[in-house]
Amino acid sequence: MPLLAHADKAAPANAQACPTDPRAPLHTPTVELQTRGGATYGSMQYRTVMPLGPKEIALTFDDGPNPETTPRILDILDRHCIKATFFMVGIYAHARPDLVREVAARGHYIGTHTWTHQNLRRLPLADAKTEITKGFTAAEEALASAPPESRAKLAPFFRFPGLNDKKALISWLGERDIATVSCDFGADDWLRISAAEVERRGLKSIDEIGRGILILHDTRGHTAEMLSDFIVTLEKRGYRFVQIVPDRKTRELAEAAPGSLLRGTVASQ
Repeated sequence: MPLLAHADKAAPANAQACPTDPRAPLHTPTVELQTRGGATYGSMQYRTVMPLGPKEIALTFDDGPNPETTPRILDILDRHCIKATFFMVGIYAHARPDLVREVAARGHYIGTHTWTHQNLRRLPLADAKTEITKGFTAAEEALASAPPESRAKLAPFFRFPGLNDKKALISWLGERDIATVSCDFGADDWLRISAAEVERRGLKSIDEIGRGILILHDTRGHTAEMLSDFIVTLEKRGYRFVQIVPDRKTRELAEAAPGSLLRGTVASQ
């Protein structure tokens, strides 16, 4: 079982509060994930237990960047002083590299989500590997002109589209020290349902499990519509937010791995 650890301990009671959300701390605590050998995370699919305390939630967003909704979601996260992790689709990262850089500049980590968001179980293995590789390349190219601290926000994290994983691909990622990150709960925001229903389903799922990785989508207007109230409601119920990040040596491991999906832009600094 991979080792995980809190990089930041729980904030003391007198920690500085977020100026626009007094229920939240100014800085989001982080939880480090190791990726050596291809760790897998998220109890919806895997056995790895995240080292989260009671009522700790890690926000993640899939399928962007989207020029209409991603900026709205970034502004909401800023308002609540929350840092998250975004799993980006390569074609959209390629089309809007400015948004990729904006996500990183605001302190969020970036994982990848293939090139075109196809179900990798249905593709020949070689084609699926190309989808994954091109997704990483697109994110890295989008960040190529960013400052080093932003380039370092590209994590060796991968999430399968639709969570449709494949053992051969998990192993292939593992050989490159890339972690597969699933989730513990969602809010069904990929469906054509109202913002209120997205919020209701998300709160219900979280209350049933109590802690873990939440999957949302920064391409959905109803997600942006409900997000601020959703965060406040969770805070009132005693939840707090953490950010999943790579272990400090993880990026260097992934860059040095044979057949690396990352091209060494950070380790070479």
